Amino acid sequence: MPHRVGKREAASHQLDWAIRLFLDHDAPLPAITLAGAAEEMLGKPLVDQSAFQDLTRSFSASHGIDPKILSQQHLNKARNWLKHRSLDTDAEYEDFELEQEAIQYIARGLSNMAILYQSLPYEGPRFLEWVKANRPPNGP
Repeated sequence: MPHRVGKREAASHQLDWAIRLFLDHDAPLPAITLAGAAEEMLGKPLVDQSAFQDLTRSFSASHGIDPKILSQQHLNKARNWLKHRSLDTDAEYEDFELEQEAIQYIARGLSNMAILYQSLPYEGPRFLEWVKANRPPNGP
């Protein structure tokens, strides 16, 4: 029997599971792909207000990096590498700071959800508390 699923519900579940995988199971790889999917799904309708676009504008201006290069080689590199395979350009292995990447994608997804729906998924507050305790603004 078909189950009707909305974008908000799907993104919320993806973010909740990304957070659980990251915090409870030390599994940043699937957390990146789930959070990245939710972040993209929620960001599309926000257009220029999305977390991704905000970061792109800010980093491009402050570091003088072309937005396309910034997007492909920095902001979306881990997500895209994990989602897609190009036999002519992809290396078999790539180095990533997996914890930082997972945090970034989850945070971007949560930001988009807060902007779009003025709410967070169930696990959102727990993730934000974890970030506050483990990633203070001025470093450990």
